[in-house]
This record gives sequence, C-alpha cells and structure tokens, in this order.
Amino acid sequence: MLMAEVVWISGSSLKMKLRYVKTLEQVRQLQNLYAEPAFESFRSLSVSFETDPEVIKAVLPPPLEPDEQPLASASISRIGTSNTLQPFGAAGLSVRCRYENIVGDYPLTMPMSTDAAVIFGRELYGEPKKVAEINVSEDDDTFLGTVQRYGVTYMEIRGESSEVLQGGDSGISNRFYFKYMPAPDGVGFDNDPVLVRVRHTGSTRRVERLEGDLILRESEHDPVVDVPILDIKTVMYSEGDTYTHGEILDRVPGESFLPYMFGKVDDLELLAREGVLESE
Repeated sequence: MLMAEVVWISGSSLKMKLRYVKTLEQVRQLQNLYAEPAFESFRSLSVSFETDPEVIKAVLPPPLEPDEQPLASASISRIGTSNTLQPFGAAGLSVRCRYENIVGDYPLTMPMSTDAAVIFGRELYGEPKKVAEINVSEDDDTFLGTVQRYGVTYMEIRGESSEVLQGGDSGISNRFYFKYMPAPDGVGFDNDPVLVRVRHTGSTRRVERLEGDLILRESEHDPVVDVPILDIKTVMYSEGDTYTHGEILDRVPGESFLPYMFGKVDDLELLAREGVLESE
C-alpha cells in the first residue's frame, strides 16, 4: 500500500506514515491512472433501440442536440480487471446526440455495483452513477443481465445467441457528461458545469448477435421507463477491453443546466417519507 512520509507533530522532527497526504511521485502515478483508465475482460449485453425523438430532445441539456436518428441504448456488463478498480458490474441507459460535429451518447443513468466504481467515474468525468446490484449470466446459448435497486429489477436484457460475429478493433465512440457540484447553500452550483467528452477505444474478442429483448420497469428513483422502446435494432453480447480518455469541451451556464442537475440523484423527498415510515 502506498504511504507518504510526513514530518509533523507540534514542530517536532518525528517522522510519521500519513496516507492522507501523497508524495509528488505518488501524485504523478495516480494522475497517470486518471488519465488512462483501462477496463479489461468485460462481458457485456447491449441493446440499441429507436425511441421517441421528443423524449431525446427533452432530456438533452444544452448545448447537446439530438442526432439525426432517435436512437437510445442500454447495456449491462461485468468488468473483470482494471488498472484503477476491483471487478465490478456496470450498466447504463443513453440517448444518441451530438455536440457540434461530434456524435456520441448522453447517459441518463449509469448504475455500478461498487461504491469505488461510482466515486471514480463521478469525480473524474461527472458520470451519473449510483450503486446497484448488477448481474450478467450465460447458460448455454442464453444470456441474462439485470440491474436492481431498492428491490426493483428496473433494467433487464435477455436473449439467445443467433449469430457469432468476428471481433476486432472497436473504433472510437464518444460519451458526453456534465461535471458539476451543487453550491453548499443548496442554491445552484458552486461553479458553472463543464461539458466533458470521454473517448472510448478498445477491442472485442467475442461478439454474438442475440434474439432478445430489453425490459425497462417502473422505479421511482430510476425512471428508465420514461424512455420508450419503440423498435429494437440490435441485441448483442460481447467480451473485450475498453480504454477511456476525457477532456473538457465547453463550460455551460448554470441557469441553463438547473432543470437537469438532479437527474442522477434519487428522489430525496420520497427517501425522507420512507425514512419517516420506517421510524414509526
């Protein structure tokens, strides 16, 4: 375990091990990890589907704009190894969009199975993450992925293998996030949000087309059913590695982002009411 040596205690020369403070060498090592996260040996179920273009328009914060096709996607995965985290489950629901001439996806929610995975992505990229129970299983040619929070399995992907495809280079894909912090007095932000682009690269070793379905269920804290499934385009299973790199594209006026700032937060009033009922 990394430790920093700090000279302290009321001006004395006593040398202590203090892990809350890093040496310059340790800081540089950690910055390298933040700059080039690697998520390898993933197993992923994914679905691409057509949705209501008015819904996409409504959920996109400016300056993001809808792409030509009203597409959305869902994924449920298990990450085997990483240079930053222990193995974890990951999922997401995103809508297709663009920033200027860059086409990408805007994730509405990104449940993760560990608090470390939530903290890492939220602090680095501003990802809308929450802790959830996530499972991916394979039985013969049948695949199942589920996401559960508060006892509700609100995302589910299931399918049977119909075609084995060739793996290879995954190319470049983009995701957009808004990184921000609420102001400490509870009103607005402490600074204007920034629009972050994360580039994903990697490769796949195994790819299979599935005959399957995506099921979105009602959840008061995770309203994925607000994104209607009009026509499923593809259901896939894949295994491989992915690498990410983030950059700031723009700074966004806080007033324009206010309606979207609580999208990654559970229903606070409902949590409070449920807490009252439990205490009675």
